[in-house]
Amino acid sequence: MKKKLFAALLSAAMIATCLTGCGGGDSGSGDGNGTGGVSYDDGFAENVLRITYDHECESGDPRQTTADYIIPMNIFDTLLITESTPDGGSELNPGAAESYEISEDGKTYSMHLRQGIKYTNGEELTADDVLYTVDSMLDPERNTLNSPWMDMLVGAQDVLDGNATTVEGKGIIIHDDYNFDIVLTESYAPFLATLSTPAWSILNREACDAADEAGGGKTGTFFGSEPEYTIGSGPFILKEWVLNDHIYLESNPDYWRGAPKIDGVLIKVVTDAETERMMFDQGQTDIFDLDNAPHLLPEYTTSEQWKDCIVPKVTFGVSYLAINENIEPFGDVRVRKALQMSVDKQTILDTLYQGAGVVAHGMYPASMLCYNKDLPEIPYDPEAAKALLADAGYADGFDMTIATNSSDDANTKELVQILQAQWGQIGINVTIDQMDEASWYDVRATGELPMYKATWWGDFNDPDNFIYTFFSGASTKTRSFNYYNTEAIARIEAARHMVDEAERMEEYKELEKIVIQDDAAWIPLFHLEKTRVVQPRVKGFVPHWAGWGDCSYYSVELVAAE
Repeated sequence: MKKKLFAALLSAAMIATCLTGCGGGDSGSGDGNGTGGVSYDDGFAENVLRITYDHECESGDPRQTTADYIIPMNIFDTLLITESTPDGGSELNPGAAESYEISEDGKTYSMHLRQGIKYTNGEELTADDVLYTVDSMLDPERNTLNSPWMDMLVGAQDVLDGNATTVEGKGIIIHDDYNFDIVLTESYAPFLATLSTPAWSILNREACDAADEAGGGKTGTFFGSEPEYTIGSGPFILKEWVLNDHIYLESNPDYWRGAPKIDGVLIKVVTDAETERMMFDQGQTDIFDLDNAPHLLPEYTTSEQWKDCIVPKVTFGVSYLAINENIEPFGDVRVRKALQMSVDKQTILDTLYQGAGVVAHGMYPASMLCYNKDLPEIPYDPEAAKALLADAGYADGFDMTIATNSSDDANTKELVQILQAQWGQIGINVTIDQMDEASWYDVRATGELPMYKATWWGDFNDPDNFIYTFFSGASTKTRSFNYYNTEAIARIEAARHMVDEAERMEEYKELEKIVIQDDAAWIPLFHLEKTRVVQPRVKGFVPHWAGWGDCSYYSVELVAAE
């Protein structure tokens, strides 16, 4: 079925019976069309998970989106899978590749595919599909968005430059249908983690060729937009897409891990948070993402009806304050440590984010592979901060500036005002410089931007994605940190080439402490939490390991309310 080119407005006056408490309620409606007394008005079966999306999905093609991964995560396979662990951490597990080996020099990854994985067009997933995925992602005619995930393969640059059409025999060496090598231009230890990202969704050559032909070529391909041409091997099948109304993912009965326990996932486009809230309260949807209505967090988390239906997840990100060491007196580590110790982070978290998060003392979130639960805390201690300032020659404080961006959200603008008051208590006079977005980025790139607040969301589960991003030799200037510990920078740059994984993780733990605590190169604030509330019938929902809004719904089961 092709996308229907019309919009259907969701009714704001849905007639439904509200669900009772999370542990109780009726077993179902009289007509058998609902659970807990709800009669669904959308025409889909009872055993369908109903969720909302606050905008029209960009694409179902991982080559053509870096924002909306809800379709790729549910209809495609990746070579490896990053999954949450019960303790809040994560682990890298086999996916389409059941095993692998890494060469001693860290450049060659020998992958071994499972046999019998089938696409929904009947084709078996083979090494040729992996080759096709890489070649098409690098193909300059397609104007793809995720080519940086693969540009480190041998021969990739030639394809990107239009001097070759394939990396076959170079970056991808096929031995047979199920065994192949991925060869990198240089060792890059985080590469393994990237194989679990949506960018590495394995596409079927035959299906994509058919979609290209039907759409009149690569740039007009129907892949990712027209359900009958968007073929995958994952737990669900893209079955229906009605623009500005809904997307329906149907259960794949032949999925290699076993068919999902639900009939499908109905994704309703709802752009208004109050309508989204009403639909959830009336039982017309199964999951409510409170990021879309953060002011409602206290209401749901303290409600007798919903408090046991809350599913929190600390996100794979960190909010922080940048310190520019080229601006005096920030060249003095005592001043930087005083700043760290005089920020009441818990108060800020409670005031602006309803306490939804955890105070950060380093850089890495809890789901990071090398998360250090034994990292010392940075205490909130204004008196000790005053003593450090006096020792540094600033007993009477000093003047400083925080640069804000015109595109900053309301919380960030309020946060810097809170900082202005907190630091004022230890004698620091803070000026807030409101800059337009273009100027803010231009000045930051020169290395001359004063202190600023930002949040980083990780792309893949490796500490390199955090510490190298900020504190490599090039980044420390372009992000206006101007971090001067050249020995630590050299270790950060070397760590991504370390072959011994256990040794590499220990190195990253040590580097985190050196950069953030010993050198106080920035001020960690908190790791925010994404909070969802689910209907009583929803069981087995596991948020994405990184806390993203998009996730796989393969584990979900729907049961009648008790």
